[in-house]
Amino acid sequence: MLSVNILRVLSCLLLLFQVAQTAIIPIRQYDSEEQDDATNDDTNSQTSEPSLSLMAPSASATATAPLQPGDNLAGGTEIIIPYYVYPAEGAWTPVEQLAANNPNVKFTVIINPSSGPGGDTLPDANWRKAIPKLTAHSNVAVIGYVATCYGGRPLSAVQRDITTYANWPTVSGDASFAVHGIFFDEAAAEPDDKKVTFYKQLTTQVKENKGFGPHNNVVMNPGTIPDNAYLEIPDSTVIFESPHSRFQEALAGDEFDRVKNIDKARLSSMVTSVPTGTDLAGLVGQLRDITGHIYLSNSASYLEYPQALEEAARVIGSS
Repeated sequence: MLSVNILRVLSCLLLLFQVAQTAIIPIRQYDSEEQDDATNDDTNSQTSEPSLSLMAPSASATATAPLQPGDNLAGGTEIIIPYYVYPAEGAWTPVEQLAANNPNVKFTVIINPSSGPGGDTLPDANWRKAIPKLTAHSNVAVIGYVATCYGGRPLSAVQRDITTYANWPTVSGDASFAVHGIFFDEAAAEPDDKKVTFYKQLTTQVKENKGFGPHNNVVMNPGTIPDNAYLEIPDSTVIFESPHSRFQEALAGDEFDRVKNIDKARLSSMVTSVPTGTDLAGLVGQLRDITGHIYLSNSASYLEYPQALEEAARVIGSS
Protein backbone atom coordinates (compact mmCIF):
# COMPACT_ATOMS: atom_id res chain seq x y z
CA MET A 1 0.00 0.00 0.00
CA LEU A 2 1.31 3.44 -0.96
CA SER A 3 2.43 5.68 1.86
CA VAL A 4 0.57 8.88 2.67
CA ASN A 5 3.52 10.95 1.46
CA ILE A 6 3.61 9.23 -1.94
CA LEU A 7 -0.14 9.68 -2.35
CA ARG A 8 0.22 13.36 -1.57
CA VAL A 9 3.03 13.79 -4.10
CA LEU A 10 0.93 12.04 -6.77
CA SER A 11 -2.04 14.22 -5.85
CA CYS A 12 0.13 17.31 -6.07
CA LEU A 13 1.50 16.38 -9.51
CA LEU A 14 -2.04 15.74 -10.75
CA LEU A 15 -3.11 19.16 -9.47
CA LEU A 16 -0.16 20.84 -11.20
CA PHE A 17 -1.10 19.07 -14.44
CA GLN A 18 -4.69 20.27 -14.18
CA VAL A 19 -3.62 23.86 -13.51
CA ALA A 20 -1.24 23.84 -16.45
CA GLN A 21 -3.86 22.35 -18.76
CA THR A 22 -6.45 24.92 -17.74
CA ALA A 23 -4.05 27.81 -18.15
CA ILE A 24 -2.91 26.51 -21.54
CA ILE A 25 0.70 26.72 -20.48
CA PRO A 26 3.28 23.95 -20.48
CA ILE A 27 3.36 22.02 -17.22
CA ARG A 28 6.60 22.18 -15.33
CA GLN A 29 8.63 19.05 -15.92
CA TYR A 30 10.01 17.54 -12.72
CA ASP A 31 13.23 15.61 -13.01
CA SER A 32 13.79 12.24 -11.35
CA GLU A 33 15.06 13.91 -8.18
CA GLU A 34 11.65 15.50 -7.68
CA GLN A 35 9.95 12.11 -7.46
CA ASP A 36 11.59 11.47 -4.10
CA ASP A 37 10.18 12.37 -0.70
CA ALA A 38 11.19 15.87 0.35
CA THR A 39 11.35 14.96 3.99
CA ASN A 40 14.45 12.91 3.29
CA ASP A 41 17.74 14.67 4.01
CA ASP A 42 17.97 16.61 0.75
CA THR A 43 20.91 18.80 -0.12
CA ASN A 44 20.68 22.54 0.30
CA SER A 45 21.94 23.22 -3.20
CA GLN A 46 20.34 26.30 -4.73
CA THR A 47 21.15 25.72 -8.35
CA SER A 48 19.99 28.60 -10.51
CA GLU A 49 17.05 27.52 -12.64
CA PRO A 50 14.94 29.16 -15.39
CA SER A 51 11.82 31.25 -14.99
CA LEU A 52 9.08 33.39 -16.57
CA SER A 53 7.22 36.73 -15.95
CA LEU A 54 4.19 39.15 -16.63
CA MET A 55 2.53 41.96 -18.73
CA ALA A 56 -0.27 44.56 -18.67
CA PRO A 57 -0.92 48.00 -20.16
CA SER A 58 -2.72 51.19 -19.09
CA ALA A 59 -3.45 52.73 -15.67
CA SER A 60 -1.02 55.32 -14.33
CA ALA A 61 1.45 54.25 -11.64
CA THR A 62 3.78 55.95 -9.21
CA ALA A 63 7.27 54.50 -9.31
CA THR A 64 7.94 54.05 -5.62
CA ALA A 65 8.87 50.99 -3.59
CA PRO A 66 6.00 48.66 -2.61
CA LEU A 67 4.71 48.85 0.91
CA GLN A 68 6.36 46.68 3.50
CA PRO A 69 4.34 44.35 5.71
CA GLY A 70 2.92 46.38 8.54
CA ASP A 71 2.56 49.65 6.60
CA ASN A 72 -0.79 50.94 7.81
CA LEU A 73 -3.25 51.47 4.97
CA ALA A 74 -7.02 51.00 4.99
CA GLY A 75 -7.10 50.00 8.63
CA GLY A 76 -4.50 47.31 8.08
CA THR A 77 -6.65 45.09 5.82
CA GLU A 78 -4.98 44.12 2.55
CA ILE A 79 -6.09 42.27 -0.58
CA ILE A 80 -4.22 39.20 -1.78
CA ILE A 81 -4.86 38.11 -5.38
CA PRO A 82 -3.89 34.74 -6.86
CA TYR A 83 -3.82 35.94 -10.48
CA TYR A 84 -2.60 33.15 -12.74
CA VAL A 85 -3.53 34.83 -16.02
CA TYR A 86 -0.95 34.89 -18.81
CA PRO A 87 -0.03 38.54 -19.48
CA ALA A 88 -1.30 38.86 -23.03
CA GLU A 89 -2.09 42.35 -24.28
CA GLY A 90 -4.58 43.93 -21.86
CA ALA A 91 -4.88 40.89 -19.60
CA TRP A 92 -3.36 42.68 -16.62
CA THR A 93 -5.06 46.04 -17.19
CA PRO A 94 -7.89 45.35 -14.68
CA VAL A 95 -5.41 44.60 -11.89
CA GLU A 96 -3.41 47.75 -12.65
CA GLN A 97 -6.58 49.83 -12.67
CA LEU A 98 -7.73 48.24 -9.41
CA ALA A 99 -4.49 49.32 -7.76
CA ALA A 100 -4.56 52.77 -9.35
CA ASN A 101 -8.18 53.39 -8.31
CA ASN A 102 -7.54 52.34 -4.70
CA PRO A 103 -4.19 53.91 -3.74
CA ASN A 104 -4.73 53.47 0.00
CA VAL A 105 -5.32 49.72 -0.27
CA LYS A 106 -2.35 47.36 -0.41
CA PHE A 107 -2.44 44.50 -2.91
CA THR A 108 -0.29 41.39 -2.94
CA VAL A 109 -0.50 39.74 -6.36
CA ILE A 110 0.58 36.11 -6.71
CA ILE A 111 1.94 35.28 -10.16
CA ASN A 112 2.22 31.75 -11.51
CA PRO A 113 4.01 31.56 -14.87
CA SER A 114 4.03 27.76 -15.15
CA SER A 115 3.17 26.05 -11.86
CA GLY A 116 6.19 27.94 -10.55
CA PRO A 117 8.76 30.18 -12.26
CA GLY A 118 8.90 28.01 -15.37
CA GLY A 119 11.61 26.08 -17.10
CA ASP A 120 13.69 28.75 -18.81
CA THR A 121 16.32 31.10 -17.44
CA LEU A 122 14.06 34.06 -18.21
CA PRO A 123 10.39 34.30 -19.16
CA ASP A 124 9.10 35.67 -22.43
CA ALA A 125 8.88 39.38 -23.17
CA ASN A 126 5.25 39.70 -22.06
CA TRP A 127 6.12 38.69 -18.52
CA ARG A 128 9.20 40.91 -18.48
CA LYS A 129 7.08 43.92 -19.41
CA ALA A 130 4.22 43.20 -17.04
CA ILE A 131 5.90 42.76 -13.67
CA PRO A 132 7.68 46.15 -13.71
CA LYS A 133 4.43 47.84 -14.79
CA LEU A 134 2.47 46.25 -11.98
CA THR A 135 5.07 46.82 -9.28
CA ALA A 136 5.45 50.44 -10.35
CA HIS A 137 2.30 51.01 -8.31
CA SER A 138 3.42 51.86 -4.80
CA ASN A 139 0.58 49.82 -3.25
CA VAL A 140 1.38 46.58 -5.10
CA ALA A 141 3.72 43.75 -4.16
CA VAL A 142 4.17 40.75 -6.44
CA ILE A 143 5.16 37.34 -5.12
CA GLY A 144 5.97 34.15 -7.03
CA TYR A 145 4.08 30.87 -6.84
CA VAL A 146 6.00 27.78 -5.72
CA ALA A 147 4.37 24.38 -5.13
CA THR A 148 5.52 22.37 -2.11
CA CYS A 149 3.22 19.33 -2.35
CA TYR A 150 2.29 19.47 1.34
CA GLY A 151 5.92 19.17 2.32
CA GLY A 152 6.40 16.19 0.01
CA ARG A 153 8.45 17.92 -2.67
CA PRO A 154 12.25 17.65 -2.40
CA LEU A 155 13.83 20.57 -0.58
CA SER A 156 16.40 21.17 -3.32
CA ALA A 157 13.68 21.32 -6.00
CA VAL A 158 11.76 24.00 -4.11
CA GLN A 159 15.00 25.86 -3.45
CA ARG A 160 15.74 25.94 -7.17
CA ASP A 161 12.37 27.55 -7.86
CA ILE A 162 13.08 30.16 -5.19
CA THR A 163 16.52 30.86 -6.65
CA THR A 164 15.06 31.15 -10.15
CA TYR A 165 12.70 33.91 -9.06
CA ALA A 166 15.44 35.63 -7.06
CA ASN A 167 17.76 35.65 -10.08
CA TRP A 168 15.35 37.44 -12.40
CA PRO A 169 16.74 40.97 -11.80
CA THR A 170 20.34 39.84 -12.23
CA VAL A 171 19.86 37.59 -15.25
CA SER A 172 17.62 40.12 -17.04
CA GLY A 173 19.79 43.10 -16.12
CA ASP A 174 16.61 44.89 -15.04
CA ALA A 175 16.26 45.63 -11.33
CA SER A 176 12.55 46.37 -11.79
CA PHE A 177 11.91 42.88 -13.10
CA ALA A 178 11.60 41.28 -9.68
CA VAL A 179 9.18 39.65 -7.29
CA HIS A 180 9.02 40.64 -3.63
CA GLY A 181 8.72 37.20 -2.11
CA ILE A 182 7.30 33.70 -2.46
CA PHE A 183 3.87 32.08 -2.14
CA PHE A 184 4.31 28.51 -0.94
CA ASP A 185 1.23 26.67 -2.17
CA GLU A 186 0.04 23.26 -0.98
CA ALA A 187 1.65 23.86 2.40
CA ALA A 188 1.54 21.20 5.09
CA ALA A 189 -0.89 21.60 7.98
CA GLU A 190 -0.60 18.54 10.20
CA PRO A 191 1.94 18.31 13.07
CA ASP A 192 5.26 17.09 11.67
CA ASP A 193 8.64 18.27 12.97
CA LYS A 194 10.43 17.44 9.70
CA LYS A 195 7.98 19.46 7.65
CA VAL A 196 8.17 22.38 10.05
CA THR A 197 11.94 22.34 9.56
CA PHE A 198 11.40 22.06 5.78
CA TYR A 199 9.34 25.26 5.68
CA LYS A 200 11.65 27.08 8.06
CA GLN A 201 14.58 26.36 5.74
CA LEU A 202 12.66 27.62 2.72
CA THR A 203 11.53 30.76 4.53
CA THR A 204 15.08 31.49 5.64
CA GLN A 205 16.25 31.21 2.04
CA VAL A 206 13.68 33.77 0.91
CA LYS A 207 14.37 36.11 3.82
CA GLU A 208 18.13 36.08 3.22
CA ASN A 209 18.09 36.45 -0.57
CA LYS A 210 18.66 39.99 -1.81
CA GLY A 211 16.79 39.13 -5.00
CA PHE A 212 13.52 39.57 -3.09
CA GLY A 213 14.57 42.62 -1.12
CA PRO A 214 13.86 44.71 0.66
CA HIS A 215 10.55 43.03 1.56
CA ASN A 216 11.20 39.30 1.19
CA ASN A 217 7.56 38.39 1.81
CA VAL A 218 6.63 34.77 2.57
CA VAL A 219 3.06 33.46 2.38
CA MET A 220 2.21 29.82 3.07
CA ASN A 221 -1.03 28.28 1.86
CA PRO A 222 -2.30 25.16 3.60
CA GLY A 223 -5.81 26.39 2.76
CA THR A 224 -6.93 25.52 6.27
CA ILE A 225 -5.87 26.33 9.82
CA PRO A 226 -2.57 24.48 10.30
CA ASP A 227 -0.79 23.33 13.41
CA ASN A 228 0.45 26.35 15.38
CA ALA A 229 4.09 25.51 14.61
CA TYR A 230 3.50 26.47 10.96
CA LEU A 231 1.77 29.74 11.81
CA GLU A 232 4.99 31.04 13.34
CA ILE A 233 7.03 30.61 10.14
CA PRO A 234 5.80 32.96 7.34
CA ASP A 235 4.66 36.56 7.20
CA SER A 236 1.15 35.31 6.46
CA THR A 237 -0.69 31.97 6.34
CA VAL A 238 -3.77 31.29 4.21
CA ILE A 239 -6.03 29.66 6.78
CA PHE A 240 -9.04 29.36 4.47
CA GLU A 241 -9.30 28.69 0.72
CA SER A 242 -12.70 27.31 -0.24
CA PRO A 243 -16.08 28.28 -1.71
CA HIS A 244 -18.39 30.80 -0.04
CA SER A 245 -20.76 28.07 1.13
CA ARG A 246 -17.94 26.37 3.04
CA PHE A 247 -16.91 29.70 4.56
CA GLN A 248 -20.39 30.22 5.96
CA GLU A 249 -20.30 26.71 7.43
CA ALA A 250 -16.95 27.46 9.06
CA LEU A 251 -18.35 30.66 10.55
CA ALA A 252 -21.43 28.89 11.88
CA GLY A 253 -19.24 26.19 13.41
CA ASP A 254 -16.94 28.73 15.10
CA GLU A 255 -13.98 27.12 13.33
CA PHE A 256 -12.03 30.37 13.30
CA ASP A 257 -12.01 30.57 17.09
CA ARG A 258 -8.73 28.67 16.89
CA VAL A 259 -6.98 31.76 15.52
CA LYS A 260 -8.83 34.53 17.34
CA ASN A 261 -5.78 35.32 19.49
CA ILE A 262 -3.37 35.45 16.54
CA ASP A 263 -2.40 38.74 14.89
CA LYS A 264 -4.76 39.12 11.91
CA ALA A 265 -1.94 40.68 9.90
CA ARG A 266 -0.38 37.20 9.79
CA LEU A 267 -3.50 35.49 8.45
CA SER A 268 -5.06 35.38 4.98
CA SER A 269 -8.36 34.03 3.65
CA MET A 270 -9.56 33.27 0.12
CA VAL A 271 -13.27 32.81 -0.55
CA THR A 272 -14.27 31.62 -4.01
CA SER A 273 -17.58 30.92 -5.78
CA VAL A 274 -19.35 33.80 -4.08
CA PRO A 275 -22.97 33.73 -5.33
CA THR A 276 -24.16 36.64 -7.44
CA GLY A 277 -26.19 39.01 -5.29
CA THR A 278 -24.21 38.33 -2.12
CA ASP A 279 -23.76 41.33 0.17
CA LEU A 280 -20.08 41.86 -0.60
CA ALA A 281 -19.65 44.60 1.98
CA GLY A 282 -20.98 42.23 4.62
CA LEU A 283 -18.70 39.44 3.41
CA VAL A 284 -15.69 41.75 3.53
CA GLY A 285 -16.64 42.60 7.10
CA GLN A 286 -16.80 38.92 8.03
CA LEU A 287 -13.39 38.27 6.49
CA ARG A 288 -11.79 41.31 8.13
CA ASP A 289 -12.90 40.04 11.52
CA ILE A 290 -10.75 36.96 10.95
CA THR A 291 -7.79 37.82 8.72
CA GLY A 292 -5.76 40.83 7.65
CA HIS A 293 -5.41 39.71 4.02
CA ILE A 294 -8.52 38.80 2.05
CA TYR A 295 -9.60 37.58 -1.38
CA LEU A 296 -13.07 36.98 -2.75
CA SER A 297 -14.36 36.03 -6.18
CA ASN A 298 -17.60 34.94 -7.83
CA SER A 299 -15.55 32.34 -9.70
CA ALA A 300 -13.64 29.26 -8.57
CA SER A 301 -10.87 30.01 -11.09
CA TYR A 302 -7.70 32.05 -10.62
CA LEU A 303 -7.43 32.38 -14.39
CA GLU A 304 -9.72 35.38 -14.64
CA TYR A 305 -10.09 38.81 -13.10
CA PRO A 306 -12.22 38.70 -9.91
CA GLN A 307 -14.67 41.56 -10.42
CA ALA A 308 -15.86 41.29 -6.81
CA LEU A 309 -12.54 42.72 -5.66
CA GLU A 310 -13.56 46.16 -6.89
CA GLU A 311 -16.30 46.33 -4.27
CA ALA A 312 -14.00 44.78 -1.69
CA ALA A 313 -11.34 47.41 -2.37
CA ARG A 314 -13.93 50.18 -2.18
CA VAL A 315 -15.17 48.95 1.21
CA ILE A 316 -11.65 48.54 2.60
CA GLY A 317 -10.44 51.85 1.21
CA SER A 318 -13.35 53.81 2.63
CA SER A 319 -13.04 52.43 6.16
